[in-house]
Amino acid sequence: MGFELKELKETYKEYQKKYKLPSFEKLNEDFEIEKIDKKQDCFLRTIRKVMMEKIVNSLGFLEMLTNPINAPKIYYPYLKNISAEDRNIISELYSALGNLSMISLSMEIDYTEKGEADFINQVYKTWNEIKPKFRKMMINMQKPNISEEKKEKSYFG
Repeated sequence: MGFELKELKETYKEYQKKYKLPSFEKLNEDFEIEKIDKKQDCFLRTIRKVMMEKIVNSLGFLEMLTNPINAPKIYYPYLKNISAEDRNIISELYSALGNLSMISLSMEIDYTEKGEADFINQVYKTWNEIKPKFRKMMINMQKPNISEEKKEKSYFG
């Protein structure tokens, strides 16, 4: 039987008050914690793991940009003309998300409710700090800066 959204919010609210966590709505907007489908004994660990799905997926995406050997062709126009600014953004994002990933992995060894709560706050804070740069990079990806010189070289007529 699934974990009802109302019950999930009520359970979260108890932890939110105890550990000064972000609101359920804010955390859900960024990390889709509503998809937790059953009550867990280690509730905050479950939330951390759901949050880390987004972090790890984003990290994998950045990894693909830094090592584009098998990158899908859809990214080629961007990758061929990537700016120095975007390279720096990718490096910053990769570093921040990689740090979170390493901390999360170490948390798999020893569980503490307070440690999980502190890390949830850290992930939320870091994500909101890097979102503007991530957004800017994604906008640049959608409109790659292809120079006229490169267009002329590709003409076969």
